[in-house]
Order: sequence, then structure tokens, then C-alpha cells
Amino acid sequence: MRKSLIAQSVAALIGALGLAAGANAAVVGPAAGPVNGVPVATVLEVNTDGLGHINLVPYYSVQNGNDTYISITNTDTKNAKAVKVRFRGAGNSDDVFDITVLMSPGDVWAASITKDAATGLPMLDHGDASCTLPKAVKAKFVTTRVDSTLDAAGKANQTREGYVEILNMADIPTGSDLYDAIKHNSSGVAACTPADLDTLFTDSVDYADALAKGLAVPTTGLMTNWTIINVPRASSWSGAAVAVEARAAAGGAAGWGNIVLFPQAATPVTTVNAALWSSDPLLISGDVTAAFYDFPDLSTPYLKATVDPKVQAAALTGSLAVTSVTNEYVTEGSLQGKTDWVFSMPTRRYSVALKYSDNTAKYTVLPVDYFTSANIVKTGRQLCVKDLFTASPAPTTAEPDNRVNAVTANREEGFLESATEFVISPGEPTAPLTFCGEVSVLTFNGKSVLGASVATKDLTFPADFVNGWVRISTPGLAGVGLPIIGTAMVELYNANATAGVAGGYGLTFPHRATRP
Repeated sequence: MRKSLIAQSVAALIGALGLAAGANAAVVGPAAGPVNGVPVATVLEVNTDGLGHINLVPYYSVQNGNDTYISITNTDTKNAKAVKVRFRGAGNSDDVFDITVLMSPGDVWAASITKDAATGLPMLDHGDASCTLPKAVKAKFVTTRVDSTLDAAGKANQTREGYVEILNMADIPTGSDLYDAIKHNSSGVAACTPADLDTLFTDSVDYADALAKGLAVPTTGLMTNWTIINVPRASSWSGAAVAVEARAAAGGAAGWGNIVLFPQAATPVTTVNAALWSSDPLLISGDVTAAFYDFPDLSTPYLKATVDPKVQAAALTGSLAVTSVTNEYVTEGSLQGKTDWVFSMPTRRYSVALKYSDNTAKYTVLPVDYFTSANIVKTGRQLCVKDLFTASPAPTTAEPDNRVNAVTANREEGFLESATEFVISPGEPTAPLTFCGEVSVLTFNGKSVLGASVATKDLTFPADFVNGWVRISTPGLAGVGLPIIGTAMVELYNANATAGVAGGYGLTFPHRATRP
């Protein structure tokens, strides 16, 4: 149902707008057909093998003694790539840091995110030979877009955890001055010649202009790993980014997308142009003044047949949507067990965002309704997704409910049949579970691993539920699901690991899910 609705909406919008594919300046591509044997992409799909045009890191943090490390690999050994890396805050998906990385074929770009002691802000240090725009190798995150009613400490806190968007904006093939400037030499160093990189500070007016700059249509091949290390506790958690590929057909070969390389510049953008390039409700309304560095975002039309960002946003949201999330939790006292679950919704911003000036929800209507006033509530100065379920009557054997209905269980087939049997906090004992913010962290039995503070909830179970598993039902509106990615992070501590020497252990378990 979801795919057919999106396909119908694509056709309808193209006709209604009277636009040809690729008509937007800075979003350009060839008229049609394969490029160097690569077919044109028509769909966006999660690639469970971990390679893609888009990589999504579900969580970064410098809270509570945490540092975060990210490594992006261009596994394409033929083409260089112009990659947008954007860090978004956990509260409202505010852009808190973004950078353009120009990666040679086979290149790896690695960065650390640590907490600056003087300001409390995250500090990114890449110390890498890859060319970047801007060139600075060490820079603090910014608070320009976060809630202006907060004091300096509160603003800094909003930047200290969130998620990361990584997008291949364009390939850079051999044969141009731009390629030569970013290609690592035999000593592993790129020239990064300013005169050659300056061409990227103007947007491409059409495909011929993009080719003249040394750009080509973006193809697949990005791979990203992430690691969070808590130095004081000597614990760490790691995982692979979720990869999304632009493909020629559902389940088909990876294809090429539009060139979507925008200048890494603070040049203001009108709301008319912002609406061509994004479905972000704050940018297209002018509630937040858009600049070139805001683009591309994940709603910028990437598929050749897509001319409306709302269609792009719906397609990407649909590729990520799940109807349930399942994982384990451990809070065993003898092992000082702690468990946090991370739930990141990296496309929610393209449907709804909090307008700070009047503390109201601002919506963009997509072809498929994933977030509307029917499932969004405001708590304080955060938007929260409701209608999430953590327990249901005695487990059923009926198909298909036995794999999607809500379950809270211990390890010995003990099941809680009602949310009134445990406490969801903050909130009343009978309060339903909601995911607040764009990255919600769920702790168990009051024992937190990550020390998250922007958007958190806790489930406190009865005494015989110290370890177990939970399936959270996330049906969304009319069963379309919710675009959730994330993982469970567990910490255990053994006081007598080896010859009386204590040992701490960090365990990472990706969420398992069902899909519409």
C-alpha cells in the first residue's frame, strides 16, 4: 500500500507542478538512461549489507564522559565522492554541525567528537588528510539553531547528543582538476588546492555546469562505523550505520541519483528555493532562515523522477518504517547491569518540527501520513510520538500478531499483560510510552548506561523482571509504521574478572524489527 501511494503521488505532483525532472538548480542530472553502466535509481531501500548512498548513524554522545568516533569509508575504488556530514541534535533535529568531506577512491575519513571542557560543546577533530569544506580540522558544534530560550549551558546540552546524516552528493570521476586536487598522493596526502575547491562554492545551474566542475551522478559505496567510548568507565559500544541505497527497482541493482552538491556556505536561501530542496517545515516556512549549508538534507530530491521534496521524504521514511522493535535488556544486580535503548527517527524532521518562537508544532503534509497531530503531542518544549505499546494481554498464537504485538517479558516466560504493572517515568504509573525528541533514549529499571539527558524515558519493572526482552509495538498511523533506527547498549561489570582484576564490558545489540 505504501509504495503504491508514493508512486501515485510522484506522478500526480509532477503533473500538477508542471516541472521536468531535474528542473531545480543545484539538483541536476542527465535526462535519463544508464551512466557508465549504472542505471537510473527509482526507489530508496535499506541495504542490510551496509553499503549505500546514504548512511545514518543513530546516536552520537559526549554526555556523561562519552566520546564518539565515526569512520566513513568510500569503498568505490574508481570514483571520489563529495559527502555531506551533518550532526543533528536529539531534541528537535536542529543542525548543530555540518561539513563537506571530499573523499578519494578507497579513502577513509575518521573523526572524533569530544566534549570541550571550557564551553561544554562537542568538538569535532578529524586530523585527516582528506579535503574538507570548511578546511578547519578542529571545530566546536554550534547552538545557532537550538532553543533560544535556554541559557548557554542548556543550549550546549542540546548539542551533546543526537544523530548523524551522511549523504553522497556527487561522484568525482578522474580527469578533472577537482579530482586531482582531492586525490591522495603516494604519501597519503591530498593537495586540497583552494583554487580547485573554490568551484564548489557556487551551485550547479544545470548538468553541463556540474560536469564542467568535475562532478558526476552519485553512486553507492559509502560505509560508516561508529563507536562510543566512555573513558572513565572503560566501556565502549559500536555498530554500523544504517545504509540506504538508491536502486533501479525494488530489490534491484544500485543506481545513480541526482547531483545534489550545494555550496558549504552561509548564503541565505529564499523560502521559494528552500521549498524546492526540502520538506523541513521550519525552513520552507521561513521560521528558520535557510542557508546553502542546509542543503542537501535527506528530503532533497535524490531520485530522478522526484521533483517534490515531500515525495522524497515519504519515500525515505517508508524505507525505514517499522511496526515493532524488539531487543533484550539486562539490569542484573550481581553484574551491575545497565541497559539503554536508542530510538532515532532521522526523517521525522521532514514531517514535523517544534517552532521555538511560539512552542508549537509545525507540519509538512507528506503523500503518506507518518506524523500528524493524531500521533504527535507536545510535552514541555519537545514533540513526542504517542501510541506506542509495551505490553498486551497474554501472548497470542494468532498470526500475525504473535510477532508484532507488544510484549514485556523476563527470561523465564513471565509476561506483563498491562503497562499498569510497571512504571514509565517521567510520568504517572499508568502513562503510555512516548518517544520524545528526535532521538529518544529508553533506560530500564532506573539504571542508565549513556547518561543521556535530552530526551529520556525509563521503564521500571517488578523485581522478577531484572533481565528479559521487550517488543514495542510501533504501528504508526493506519499501520504505516514509524521510521526508527537504533540499538541496545548494555554495560556489565565483573569485580573479579581475572585474578582479582575488575573488568567492564560494553555490549551492543541492534534492534530487530517488523515492517509494514
